[in-house]
Amino acid sequence: MSTTRPALRAGTLVRVIAVVAVCAVGVVAAVALLSPTGSSPAALTSVSTRSLETMFQDDRYLIDSPTPAVTRTLDALRALGVDRLRITVLWSSIAPRAGARAAPLGFDGSDPGAYPPAAWAPYDRVLELARARDIAVNFDVTAPGPLWAMRPGPPSVRLANHYAPSAREFGRFVLAVGRRYGGTYTPPGAGSALPRVTYWSIWNEPNQPGWLAPQRTAAGAMVSARLYRGYVDAAVAALDRSGHRSDTILIGELAPEGDETPRVENPVPPIPFLDALYCVDASQRPQLGARAAALGCPNSRAAFVAANPGLFDATGFAHHPYSFFLAPGTSMSDRNFVPLSDLGRLERALDAIFGAYGVKRALPLYLTEYGYETNPPNPFRGVSPATQAAYLDQAAYMAWRDPRVRTLSQFLLVDSAPDTAYPRGSVRYWSTFQTGLLYRDGAPKPSFYSYRLPIFIASPSFAAGGRVPVWGMLRAAANGGSRRARIQWSGGGAGGWRTLAVVTVRGPTGGFTADVSPPGSGVIRVGWAAPGAAPVYSRTVAVRQLG
Repeated sequence: MSTTRPALRAGTLVRVIAVVAVCAVGVVAAVALLSPTGSSPAALTSVSTRSLETMFQDDRYLIDSPTPAVTRTLDALRALGVDRLRITVLWSSIAPRAGARAAPLGFDGSDPGAYPPAAWAPYDRVLELARARDIAVNFDVTAPGPLWAMRPGPPSVRLANHYAPSAREFGRFVLAVGRRYGGTYTPPGAGSALPRVTYWSIWNEPNQPGWLAPQRTAAGAMVSARLYRGYVDAAVAALDRSGHRSDTILIGELAPEGDETPRVENPVPPIPFLDALYCVDASQRPQLGARAAALGCPNSRAAFVAANPGLFDATGFAHHPYSFFLAPGTSMSDRNFVPLSDLGRLERALDAIFGAYGVKRALPLYLTEYGYETNPPNPFRGVSPATQAAYLDQAAYMAWRDPRVRTLSQFLLVDSAPDTAYPRGSVRYWSTFQTGLLYRDGAPKPSFYSYRLPIFIASPSFAAGGRVPVWGMLRAAANGGSRRARIQWSGGGAGGWRTLAVVTVRGPTGGFTADVSPPGSGVIRVGWAAPGAAPVYSRTVAVRQLG
């Protein structure tokens, strides 16, 4: 994810927020023209105890935009069925004199009142507006930060605001954030206390040089993991001091890939980073002696656990399992990489590490950033818009099926603006993220409509009279309780749609599975309707009868 937030052009903003608002309604209005047909469908019940929270991130339209745009964006996300927002709390955006080498005289970084009120305002606003729509929030507290909190002498200017930040100063910043959003803090001049935040992430992609530098020393030693361990310790202590000990606290937030070449600015693959973070070797055995000292670790298993409670007591481990342009089910050959299809690598490594330290715990996974870029608009990379919709559905199924996964987050509602620092139409011009469900002008991609009701069929081929397993997720339905979905088939032509089954869905977040018997080759979709509303349908998936 980019560390920069491109400025919004006024004309583009007006078009985007208008289309977002229209599309939020249009999802329902468009499908109201379709009506289910057929008779005597099978009645099925799908009971699932698996919960997959739907998270969403688009700081550009939730933090950096005028209030009308934020409001309309939240309305659209609510219509899509979003449970929680992931909000990047950039240290450099809130800290005073962020571009100076010295902090303000007498500045107390742990006091929320010492920061400029205007810097807090976008975060106060999104909390209030999200609460009014029953959408929860995850605050990801992260660098870049103020220059006065960084180690001097970075190898390049672009690394200066995240070059070996002071763990002490970062801890003070997290303490200020925790105090402000503890549920009892009333800003000067305000009539009531700000909402409480109960869900936190510590840093973003610390194994990437765009978020933390240096990654390695000139001699090749991995320093980023050692630095990050200090930030986890400082942040967990700060959240504890500010009354958030029982909150959801996530560590990790790792990018899925890296570079095996040990250079200062090369990103570190997630598995070696994890090993260094927990002071273990490639076989997940604790490092001792000189090797432990080089990683900043005590020469004792028990001492390491005691010194780093955040590594072992965190609510979960966050990860960004991008496959980029590969299908979600495609494995990567480099075993140090962890895309969605290879989450087992991360799970096994965590289990082995915890076991080596005598900690009996299977740490849950939170997939807090994910998405697929599309072509168009990016002419150099990405999948087709239709493929994006299919891949996001498959990813939701894979995340839901893994019992360790608690959350899957979509990165971007609206495509990022191109990087105008480079020539128009060049590769670098398109180096930003085009992972949105909407194009930059606000026009919806197919994924915008399919996101409300994902569908996936793992085995679409069947013998005559055979059955097809259908997975779906009533994402836009209210969580909990009993909901009904229709699984429908069409062979094309004038036959219309035949309802194969009516499924009563019981589960925390609307995920279900059901086996149906299609009459022949054709397409299958899932439909659902809120009480008193028009039905909403999934995208269609082709099935083929063999023989």
